[in-house]
Amino acid sequence: MSDRPIRIVLDASAILAFCRESIHVGEVIAEITDEECYFGVPVTCLAEASSAAADSDRLDLLVNHPAAVVLDVNPSNWRALAVVYATVGRLDAAAALLAAVDNNGYVLTGQPGLYAGLAGGGPIIIF
Repeated sequence: MSDRPIRIVLDASAILAFCRESIHVGEVIAEITDEECYFGVPVTCLAEASSAAADSDRLDLLVNHPAAVVLDVNPSNWRALAVVYATVGRLDAAAALLAAVDNNGYVLTGQPGLYAGLAGGGPIIIF
């Protein structure tokens, strides 16, 4: 990976929307690519979205996109993950939020209610 920043982290709802060919998610990915930045795809969000995705080819397309970075939670951040999990109530959403914060980016979501308990609404972009 280069020094290009990760600007957006897709949560499971955004990944699933991409699999359903959402133009809104596609536009964000195109903008990120045009800005020569990366977008993050947390592995926990991929696992959550794959259970509902009918098109696994689209998941592969997303993961193999040149601007995509598949993200895992750093084991040393487990306490932060636990705190965020207690706030949002889903491990995949907590991982997406933690990745966004760690990278000074934003979570792209279609489920803003998941993040409603965050102070100031958190670093969330709704598609």
